[in-house]
Amino acid sequence: MAERKIQVLSVCTSDTGGGAALAAYRIHKGVGVYEIDSQMFVKSKSREEKGVCSLKDFVPRGLVYRVFDWCLGKVRNKIQHYRWSQYPKRDNYYKSDMRGTSVHGALQKLSYDILHLHWVNGRFLDLRELRKIDKPIVWTLHDSWPFCGVCHYFLDCEEYQRECGKCPQLGSNDAEDLSHKVWKAKQRIYEGLDLHIVTPSQWLADCARKSGLFKGLDIRVIPNCLDTESFRPMGKDEMEETVKGTGNEAVKQVVGKCLSAEGSDAPCILYGAVNALTDKIKGLEYLISALKELDAHGFCANLVVFGVEQSDLPLSFSHISVDFVGFIHDASVMAVLYNLSDITVVPSQSENLSYVCMESLACGTPVVAFDVGGIPDMVEHKKNGYLAKRGDSGDLAHGIEWCLKNNEDKSLSANARDKIKKGCSIDVVARQYVSLYNEIKR
Repeated sequence: MAERKIQVLSVCTSDTGGGAALAAYRIHKGVGVYEIDSQMFVKSKSREEKGVCSLKDFVPRGLVYRVFDWCLGKVRNKIQHYRWSQYPKRDNYYKSDMRGTSVHGALQKLSYDILHLHWVNGRFLDLRELRKIDKPIVWTLHDSWPFCGVCHYFLDCEEYQRECGKCPQLGSNDAEDLSHKVWKAKQRIYEGLDLHIVTPSQWLADCARKSGLFKGLDIRVIPNCLDTESFRPMGKDEMEETVKGTGNEAVKQVVGKCLSAEGSDAPCILYGAVNALTDKIKGLEYLISALKELDAHGFCANLVVFGVEQSDLPLSFSHISVDFVGFIHDASVMAVLYNLSDITVVPSQSENLSYVCMESLACGTPVVAFDVGGIPDMVEHKKNGYLAKRGDSGDLAHGIEWCLKNNEDKSLSANARDKIKKGCSIDVVARQYVSLYNEIKR
């Protein structure tokens, strides 16, 4: 009799929204090729697939319950608002407490041998649900929240290595502040779980091993995966043909402009980030400073910005033209933008394993970024891009010039593509997860 397939349930807040959701979905699809019975459980479902189930499938539909749930949600939000209001000096970096929602027994009703967690915030999974699970749990970390109190990015703080408290991001001097309370709650939840931690970057693995919550656990590094056939080098004709079908007129204009004889004289620089204006982590201010420095010296270029609307971010330079293409939801169009560009700039102040870096490199476009987090796992200094000193806009400007001058023979581009193909293709990553599943199954 053939051995039964291992059943894996991947849990993520969404199946499409953001890098964590993309990673979770790609892993879910990738391991299915290798005799793994994989399904996803999400709060927000966009894909009409049998293997992806939604929270709403388990929510009672009766009017009485809906009214009760609405009232309960209002009460909980009032309580949480009060808790957060105790910290008026908190910064605007993204933070989460333990707020979740009821999953209505979904984790008991669905069939699986291994529970695979991804990003579960956004008022989705209440971590206390994990205490009801008597099965191996794999948790792929997409930021530092699982081993911190409330922070998704701990930046320069090292309190997570002991016990969170006196949180600088809360502007708190109280050792038993909200970050400490959440940290202690996580400690009680994790106790006794069969927990296996995966991080996409070596940097995050090192941080997790130092943390007070995950110290001593099974922690290993498996990178995020990418479809390297979708994100690949493209010729001029293919780029033009690909954008013909898109409804994004701004993309069509940018492609026409940059591929024209006049536009090709100036290098094309790509930048993009969701919430770039409100999320300081994305480092937009450093990119603007770097470009202003270059512009002052007569540097000519075309800057293409995605993920931000022009009305939100008015930019003006003397020698650098700026084009906004808005939000890109089509991977093939995104691949065109990477191919259109001579370099991609990622000025983030903290990163796990940036999909923008990965996608750009897969298309053969060198990346200029700060030497932070998991970025050095992909960007090799002066081999397939440039790693600038964190927070140094002058070095970022130097990196932009260096890459443009040193890729005339396309050696940086070749190294970039090779790096991602060998280490981050779906097949390579899926095999590592299948090996992990087989190792921990009961």
